[in-house]
Amino acid sequence: MSESRTPPEFPKGHRPQVFDDPAIDQLHDAWLALATELAVAFERIDTLERLLETKLGVARHEIDTYVAPAAVATERAQRRADLAHRLLRPFREFRAAAIARGKHADTPPDSET
Repeated sequence: MSESRTPPEFPKGHRPQVFDDPAIDQLHDAWLALATELAVAFERIDTLERLLETKLGVARHEIDTYVAPAAVATERAQRRADLAHRLLRPFREFRAAAIARGKHADTPPDSET
């Protein structure tokens, strides 16, 4: 009987570059990862809504028409702001590094002139 092995966290070898700018490849990879995570989250939400409906009798229209109390709305707004802060961090860091190098923030880092 063979033992199951955990695949490596990072594949060996060179990653293929699809776009002319490697930064676009990185952005594309990040976008695909985020889209995949969102698809999984949607499936889990759908599962929870179906379980709530079948097991506890919470109708979907109750979920759709729910209005959050002010405290919950504030908490959700903070969670959204935190998420946006984390997602935009690489862009802020890129801009800060470009400014520190004395370049315009929209100039790629490898185009030194």
